[in-house]
Formats: sequence, C-alpha cells, structure tokens
Amino acid sequence: MDAVSVDKHDLSRYAIPLSEARAKEWIDSLSVTDFGESTRRLFYGLVDFNRRVMPPLSRIRIGEKLRPTLDVLIQNLQRHLAYRAFPLPERGQRIFNLNQSLLLEFAGLYQLAALDMLTRDQGSKRALQISIYRVIDYFGRYLLSSYSVYQRTRETVWHDIHHMFLLACEHNLEAVKFNSGDEDARSIEARYVQINLLALFRPYSLRQEEVFRVERFVRSISKEVRIGRELLEDEVYGDFVHAVVLNNDEPAIVMPFSDLPHSPTVRVFKMRELLVHLDRLIQDSMHENAGALTLPNGLSRNLAKRMAYHLTTVRSRSANRFPCNEKIATVMGIPNVLEVIRSSARKGSAAQQREEDVLFNSMAYGEMGMGLYGAESDPEDRDAEQERLADRESGIQIWNVINNSIGGYGLHWQQHETSDARVGELVALRNRNDDEHPWMVGAIKWMEYINQQGLYCGVELLAHTAGVLEVEAVENRSLRQKLPLSGLYLPVAEGVRPEPVLILPAYIFQSGDQLVISLEDRREIIMLGALDECLGGFAYFHYRTVSDMAADELSDDNFDSLWNML
Repeated sequence: MDAVSVDKHDLSRYAIPLSEARAKEWIDSLSVTDFGESTRRLFYGLVDFNRRVMPPLSRIRIGEKLRPTLDVLIQNLQRHLAYRAFPLPERGQRIFNLNQSLLLEFAGLYQLAALDMLTRDQGSKRALQISIYRVIDYFGRYLLSSYSVYQRTRETVWHDIHHMFLLACEHNLEAVKFNSGDEDARSIEARYVQINLLALFRPYSLRQEEVFRVERFVRSISKEVRIGRELLEDEVYGDFVHAVVLNNDEPAIVMPFSDLPHSPTVRVFKMRELLVHLDRLIQDSMHENAGALTLPNGLSRNLAKRMAYHLTTVRSRSANRFPCNEKIATVMGIPNVLEVIRSSARKGSAAQQREEDVLFNSMAYGEMGMGLYGAESDPEDRDAEQERLADRESGIQIWNVINNSIGGYGLHWQQHETSDARVGELVALRNRNDDEHPWMVGAIKWMEYINQQGLYCGVELLAHTAGVLEVEAVENRSLRQKLPLSGLYLPVAEGVRPEPVLILPAYIFQSGDQLVISLEDRREIIMLGALDECLGGFAYFHYRTVSDMAADELSDDNFDSLWNML
C-alpha cells in the first residue's frame, strides 16, 4: 500500500494537474533553489500536459501561470550555453536540446489551445490573441537560441509561425494592441516583424555573441518597419524588396523587385526608414574613429555595415558551386595562420638548400657522395615526427571539402570534438597531400551545425598565397601596443584584386597611419588607405608606399608635361 502511494506521489510530481487551482499549487511547489529538479518536473509536466485533452481556455490560463517560472528556468539554461567553441561539447549539446524542447513544448501548449478554439468555435478573440502571440513569441525565442550557437532549426518552425500570423490576419487580430506582450512588441504583427527582421540579418553569418546585440537593436527599431501586401512608390528603396511567403517554411528574404510574386499569401516589409536609419548611423560613426567602439545602440560600426549589406544585397541561390569530396588542412586564427606561413617559408628555404647540397655532393663525389649524404641522412625522414608535432602545435586540423567555387570553399567537420572555427576568423588552407603548395588565406563567412551530421562552414578565399610582414614602427602617432606586430601581405590576385593588401590585427591601426614595415628582407614606409571592416575579425587595409606617393607629388609639381608642347 505504501509503495502504491509513493508511486502516485512521484507521478503527481511530474504531471501538471488539469484543475486550475491544483495546477497553481503544483507550480508554487517548484523549487526556486534546485533548478535541476524544477526543470525536470516542468519538462515532463509539459510533455504530459500537451497530450491531455482539456478546454482551451483552461489550458491558456494554466500556461499563463506557468510562464514566469518557465522564463526563469530558461534563463538558467542559457547561462550554460555561453560557449566559444563549436560544435558544442556533448554536455552543452544536451543542455541546448533541453532548452529547445522546453521552448517548443511551451509554444505547443498555446498552439493546441488556438487550434482547439478555431476547430470547436469556442473561446473569445482575446483568448485567441493571447495564444497566437505566445506561440510566435516562444518560437522566436527558440530561433534566437538556435542562432546563438549556429544550430539548424527544426523543420516546420517557420511554417508554424507563418500559419499563426495568417490566422491572426484572418481574424483581424494582427494589429490589435496586446498589453501583456513585450514592451517593444505590443501586437502580434510587431513580434512577427521582429522575428523576420532578425532572420534578414543572416544570423548564421554573425560573429560570436553578435546575434544578441542585433536582436536588441531589432527590438529597439522594429516600430520603424511596417508590413503590408504591397509597396507604395515612396516606400521603394532600391531595386530589391524584403518579402515573406506565408505558406512556406522560410523566413523573409531579400529578392529583386521584379521577382516579387503577386499572391494573397505574400507580405512585404516596408524597410525604407530602417535602411535610412542604418545609413545615418554608419555615416555618423565615420566622423569618429569608432570601428572598435560600441555605438550608443550596442552596435559597432563594422557590424552596422554588415547589417546594411545583408539588407541590401540579393544573393543568388544557384551559385556556381561544384560538389567535391576531398580533405584539406586548415589553420584558424591570426597567430596560427602567421605561424604556419612562416614555417612554410622556412621549410621552403631549407628544402632548396638541401637540394643544392645533394647536387653539389653528386657532382663532387659521384654515387658515393649520394650514399653518404642521401637516404641515411635524409632530413625529411629524420624530422618527420618533429614536423607532425609542429603541425599539432600550430593548430592544423583536417576538414572535408564538400564544394568549391571561384570565391571559396564549403567545409564540413564531422568529428565530435570541438573545432577552432569562428565566424569572421582568418583561415589558412592547403591541400593535405601537397606540402609544396603555398598556404591559401581566407575568412569564415558563416557556420551551421546540423544534428547527427556535424558542423558546416563557408570560407571566402582572399588570396592563393601570402607573406608575413612585421610592423616595426608607426611614424605619425604613438601606440599603446608594443611593436613589432606581425601581419600578412596578400599579393595582387588577377581578376579579383588589382592591388596588394595587408591584413593586420583589428582595432590597432587606422587609415592614414604611416608604418615602417619589413617584408622579405626589405624595409618600406607605407601609408594605410581604405579599411574594409566587414571581411572578418581583422583589419584588411589597402595601402600605398610613401616613395610612390612622393613620386606622384613630384610629377604634379614639375614641368614634364610642358616639354612636348613647347
């Protein structure tokens, strides 16, 4: 008898009562100090609750009582997801899966209530508004959490979001004020706009933690964006449009204006005010050297530039990518990239010296000399293990190449352990079977983890070869950083880049700086020109040598152009 009582007691701990009064007692019994036990009870309780048949209004009222507790538990889980390496370790992945399951189950609670009300023709418009708002809101939180750790979202999530918004439109609820909503989204339409805006900024191409800054910015300016069936003439901004199709499973996208389908399920986002706002923000920041600083709205200048680029650039989905299945050696991070390129240059010089020594010995001593100085003393055999150790110390990892194009590579990481990949990170790549080939240099543009498959990333190729330089001095101002500092020299790339550029550590140098650099045993004085802040977490500078600038000034000041005329 006691055993039966214990079993019933345990069962009741993990089952939310269907009575509103008893459900409140159950919620109050959740511990505020033992987060693990409370999370377990709530998770199993929600799974069971969503399988029960009950009146939709009672389901909504119990959900509203549960909501504050759920938000606290979700916030606690988020603390465990502040990872800086991907894919997530096993424990982190399990916490993430639990977080997402809780959000989906809670959104499902309100989704069931909304569909029940519409099917049975029960409830009020107020109850339907609450249900639809909560579904869209918690799906939005699910998406934000997925973006923050570069995880692919579950199929049909966007379909469900669009379906809920379409139901709100059919019942004229989308623009009705909802006082119980978030302060910056007081209607279903406002929250729907925020979720689509965040997707338009391509969150899988944002750098670590930037998605939260962009999300806060979106919440602050979403009132400047409106949604409708078509754009008026004064609402058009450029030859593109931001639109969403409500009967598919994708978020809003940027498309050519001429490709906009004419359908009752299409909605366009009126973005002119937001685009003007972003442009003004960037222009104002250009008057200050604010590339490294946080602007008042939480963005940095280079992040604002990338956001504007994503909103105004139409990307072709049929890019010229060629599938392949190869292995490639990769090194990620400026220090490691500098090290392997230096090491490669040293190995190249040493190999050339060895070839010259062998040739000299062959000519001087014949085959005996080859035997004395050849196979038994082969430096490559002697140092093979040391080179493998050096590779590991330099952070060389082997990735799969799944496709390539003129502009870069698609890479795949299948291992369970974490990689060194970060969005915006500098990358060196080389065919693992060709040590004579120079290291190529690129930058990671996006990442996405797919469960049971692994981590995928896209690398934009910046140069097929590179050299290491040293910045020995800055002539026009003083720096806090200790010199010399290392950087990369990227030579001219025919058809891609008509002039050489420099890659330097971010947030140290600025346009107009005069630097003394050493490169390949020669010293030069250069002036830094235009800075591209959007390629990655490094400074990508155009430059001119001071001697070339002096020659240009001299040619302007002398009379060379007059001699033929005279």
